Amino acid sequence: MSIEREQRKLIREELISQGVNPYPHIPKYAPIPIKDIVSNPKIGTHVAIAGRVASIRRHGKLVFVDVIDDGYRIQVMLSQNTIGKEKFDWFLKYVNLGDFINVFGDLMYTKRGELTVNARDYQLLTKALRSPPVKWGHRILDPEVRYRKRYLDIMMTPSVRRILEIRFKTIEEIRKFMWSKGFIEVETPILQPVYGGAAARPFKTYIWALDEEWYLRISLELYLKRLIVAGFNKVFEIGKNFRNEDIDVLHNPEFTMMEAYEAYADYNSIMRLTEELISTVAFKVLGTTKVKYPINDEEVEINLSPPYKRIRLYDALREYANLNVEELSDDDIKELLRRYNIRLSGGYDRGRAIVKLFDRLVGREHLIQPTFVLDFPRTSSPLTKPHRNDPDLAERFELYIAGIELANAYTELNDPVLQEEYFRMEEERRKLGDEEAHPYDWDFVEALEYGMPPTGGLGLGIDRLVMIFTGTTSIKEVIPFPMMKSK
Repeated sequence: MSIEREQRKLIREELISQGVNPYPHIPKYAPIPIKDIVSNPKIGTHVAIAGRVASIRRHGKLVFVDVIDDGYRIQVMLSQNTIGKEKFDWFLKYVNLGDFINVFGDLMYTKRGELTVNARDYQLLTKALRSPPVKWGHRILDPEVRYRKRYLDIMMTPSVRRILEIRFKTIEEIRKFMWSKGFIEVETPILQPVYGGAAARPFKTYIWALDEEWYLRISLELYLKRLIVAGFNKVFEIGKNFRNEDIDVLHNPEFTMMEAYEAYADYNSIMRLTEELISTVAFKVLGTTKVKYPINDEEVEINLSPPYKRIRLYDALREYANLNVEELSDDDIKELLRRYNIRLSGGYDRGRAIVKLFDRLVGREHLIQPTFVLDFPRTSSPLTKPHRNDPDLAERFELYIAGIELANAYTELNDPVLQEEYFRMEEERRKLGDEEAHPYDWDFVEALEYGMPPTGGLGLGIDRLVMIFTGTTSIKEVIPFPMMKSK
């Protein structure tokens, strides 16, 4: 136990022995939010505030205290002449950095022009047993501490708090946008007997009451489509997905997605919806549709206003990587996989190989301004309707911004016979070692057999969208509590 913590515990015990509760149930003076005071200061009026002590500065018979509350700061002045010597000395003896206090006093400006509460009375609300690790407004430098004790990073650093405020506001505005378009917000199961809707390794769990092994969902997709079958024409959900995969600057095993499905729509409709959604939400949250993002140590301005560039996946490989894959043989493609050290689980598949080459050579390197990449190889997209003009392709797009894959969308496959065939092909890949191949979902195929209208679907990564909005290059910065290895 640290010396400081031991000393603060002794203060706590001393206060209790004096009959002072160091953790009262409610403030003595009903506080006004500091945000409201600083935004509309009414000089000369009585005010009450509450918040955390961020700094204490003594100047003779005056003590100046910075108090922070809900991300805002105000100065408090304690004068021995105003509150009396006993309460003045009590404050200096028993109140420390990190404590919460309640202050009643007069609102004024100091000679230096600092908005200040001239205290008439105060109350200790919470005795902190540990002091903040840095001064308020400074950044904790050790990333291990920042991410593991995220509450400290948010508490002491306004810029970190601002990122999370943008995150929460983004989610709010996405909801408002989707509601305005007639979508109904729904809920689907997190625990599922068959996981699906993406290519990913799942987390397993055990349902004691059923004596069965189930899974945490890797996607919202298949249950949302069941609701389309059920007769809801426009549905969306914002929720957590869980994928047992890498932890890096773009991946966290627990992450937040928005998925939406619209009956009588296709991937063209969904492209228009997506670019309108992102531009509208950006303007509502940031007040602009232009953001700056660090690319290769240089800040690049990105324009989120529609329309976004559209390019076929094969054309993107030709334009940015000088690869005309339509003219390459399978042997040529296998040689490219070896050259770039790309491994395909479950054996060679031409379509999946082409997508892997695109990911390595084009996506992160070249697609900085918002770009829809269209028309993926059919075998790479087992839940997607074949392209209406080329059955070897699928009507699928991915949206890239700042080299980050932000969204994935399809003209949804609604032919149950074809869906069953694709699932069987995925099962064969699983037998050959592809742990991310889609499992066979018999119940979903049966649902399709009752009939699903033509449908367009979208999956949007909210964590990555907030990265774009805030100019941050690590997903850990935009997740309130990112996953960390246990000590």
